[in-house]
Amino acid sequence: MRVAFALAVLFPAWCLAQQGPVSVDVAPVQRRAVELTQPLVAGVEPVTRSTLAAELPGLVAERLFEEGEMLEKGAVLARMKTDLLQAQLNAALAAGATADANIAMAQAEAENATGELERNRQLSKSNVGSEKEMRQAATAARVADSTVKAKQAESEEKAAEVARLKLMIAKSQVQTPVPGVVSKRYVEVGQWVKEGDPVADIVQLDPLWVRVNVPEGVVARLNKGDDARITIDALGGETLVAKVDRILPEADAASRSFQVKLLLPNPDGKIRPGFFARATLLSKSKTQLVVPKDAIVQRGTAAHVVAVRDGKAVLVPVKRGSAEGQMVAVSGELTEKDQVVTRGNEALRGGEDLVLPGPPPAAAAAQPAASAGK
Repeated sequence: MRVAFALAVLFPAWCLAQQGPVSVDVAPVQRRAVELTQPLVAGVEPVTRSTLAAELPGLVAERLFEEGEMLEKGAVLARMKTDLLQAQLNAALAAGATADANIAMAQAEAENATGELERNRQLSKSNVGSEKEMRQAATAARVADSTVKAKQAESEEKAAEVARLKLMIAKSQVQTPVPGVVSKRYVEVGQWVKEGDPVADIVQLDPLWVRVNVPEGVVARLNKGDDARITIDALGGETLVAKVDRILPEADAASRSFQVKLLLPNPDGKIRPGFFARATLLSKSKTQLVVPKDAIVQRGTAAHVVAVRDGKAVLVPVKRGSAEGQMVAVSGELTEKDQVVTRGNEALRGGEDLVLPGPPPAAAAAQPAASAGK
């Protein structure tokens, strides 16, 4: 009996020694944010939706857009007929030029009057000029200065009229203040529009909001800037990352949930308002360890992973958490420094020597060459 017991104890160790190192694939243990919710039903909507309107009444001379067209910021959508305004501007420019010429003439007369006044002052000092001539010269100089100021004011008035007409011509075209897509068209060429009449609806596509109703028990743990994992069915279930942007202050009386707006980047414009989405809210302050699904070995109700420590296989019992794609949250005696076996782990019993994947062939070939160079 003693011999049989000794053989039973020594046999597993002897087998491990005989089979030699085991080649395996490994993956690092990762730390990720804790999920605050299961995926919640959400909807995608634009951050900015603008109805662009005519600032001035007029006849539409050009329509430069179509529904569904992507426009850059500042793009011109429509131009009103401006021939009457242009004629008024030409007249104002001519009047302004005349006013500038009148200023030059008035300044020349003022210089002459000032010179005459100075000449009379010199004569008065020599007791040659009369007091009457002196007073007349002073009056003429003051009148000339006043004339210059009046002509300058007239020129400024003409310049203001030119600026007003130029502004009206500029406002006769409708431009978009944001980049976006035209979602609706209201005007056609030849149509008369009044001030404030709509011209087009513009929807900004980058960024977008994902609106989601969040249970009251989660809102208290949610902060602006927290991450959220977004899955969109229309994109084949692609997973994206958004951030908490707005938490509305009042709960829905019936559901006791709060509306939360998540800011979702959309640089290529592939996400459209109205898409159905699912949002999983994540906590910045709490994290959890995750491993690939293939790293978990399930035996009945118990589960473990095989960690690589000092080149040997170590069985580590774990408890499974929520799954995200090919990754599963786990709790157990693991750290972010650990690597776990993802291929060959089913046959491992602990204590085996492990052979990990080596460097790529190109890197391996370069090592002997480097050694030879030394």
